[in-house]
Amino acid sequence: MTDFPYWPDDPLLDRTKHRMQMESEPVASCLAKRTLYIGTCSCGEMTPTEPWDNYAVSEAFDAHMYDVQVELHTAAAAAQQEARQAAKQKIVDDWNARVPVGTPVRYWTGEREGDGKTGRTRSAAYLLGASSDTPGHTPVVFVEGAGSCIGLTHVQEIGDEA
Repeated sequence: MTDFPYWPDDPLLDRTKHRMQMESEPVASCLAKRTLYIGTCSCGEMTPTEPWDNYAVSEAFDAHMYDVQVELHTAAAAAQQEARQAAKQKIVDDWNARVPVGTPVRYWTGEREGDGKTGRTRSAAYLLGASSDTPGHTPVVFVEGAGSCIGLTHVQEIGDEA
């Protein structure tokens, strides 16, 4: 199970699209000597239940709504991840449009405290860890004098002062 709110309280769920529908089943009810229902969802994606009592139909509807929630939250998480990735790529693109290779910069290899060190960029910025099937995770650039790439959060353009 996940930590979704109970489905009526889930802001991602369109409650107008998903309504429980129960219809009494007269033949099964007569045989069982109690009222039985066939239940489904107004969205049309829930397989109708067998003739059950109203509690069992409600449980089946709850299970269907959980499946709907999983689908909605998975799609929302994917959209959120895509937006985060696009934001990281925008940082890289903006940097590369503004700061050509060879530009003097100030950089910090640890905490961004003090004056930092100076050098020149020796690469365009890119997303570290990116490959053909894996998105990158950190905007970085190589700087002369640094042994490895530096996160763009730790690099500052300084013009022609260096």
